Amino acid sequence: MKIVQEAVERHGDRLVVSCSFGSCSVVVLHMALRVDPDIRVVFNNTGVEYPETYAYRDLLVKMWSINLLETQPVKTFWQCVQEYGFPLVRMAYGGLWRKHRKKNEKPECCIYLKELPMARVCRQHGIEASLTGLRCSESGVRMFVIAQRGQVYQTKKWGDLWRYHPIAFWTKQQVNDYLMEHGIPLNEIYSKGKDRSGCMPCTGFIGWQKQLARANPKMYRIVQKMRGVPLIDDYLDWEDHLTRNCDPHTLVKTLDDFL
Repeated sequence: MKIVQEAVERHGDRLVVSCSFGSCSVVVLHMALRVDPDIRVVFNNTGVEYPETYAYRDLLVKMWSINLLETQPVKTFWQCVQEYGFPLVRMAYGGLWRKHRKKNEKPECCIYLKELPMARVCRQHGIEASLTGLRCSESGVRMFVIAQRGQVYQTKKWGDLWRYHPIAFWTKQQVNDYLMEHGIPLNEIYSKGKDRSGCMPCTGFIGWQKQLARANPKMYRIVQKMRGVPLIDDYLDWEDHLTRNCDPHTLVKTLDDFL
């Protein structure tokens, strides 16, 4: 809470909470509202959030009378996929998204869906500082940045923006304990096998296939088809077609060739 109070005192109405409506950012949002009930909240609406996240946003906006600012993408996620491909998994501690990329550089979809829209809303509304729910343990890159720059620093990424990370050193258990202690409802996406909210069709983190398949099977199928990855039920449909239309000898030979 100390960092939140310092940020409010220092920046006043030029301070916002950057909220994805994931559990970590909601903890910081709740802290900020306790200090300043009128604080503005920026939600980077990528257009491809989970339906559960949109429902959760609407619930908290109503419950807490949130003063919400909502960004819009410069390019849609699907435009980014068409131009640059799906994001590759970013390995911990400085791996590469693509061979030609610089270390720690984000994929284009993050730039066009989040970073540029955030920069635009900061200019439009005179924002000079933001509170975030970033935690070090979520990625090696975040751990490195916090270790190097601390919990409060100024960045040029969105103009001259001060960033405050009140729960940077919290554990996931501390986040859960805070939510429970204050009776804060959870985003229902976590009950569907997801350990993070964020963009529904994102392919840029380890384990995305399993999590997306559980949380939203329809989107999982769409993404995998666009990536050209065969699905098990596609194989079963093909096998059913063969059994209906091939004689036994041809069927055996075809299956042997496939296997």
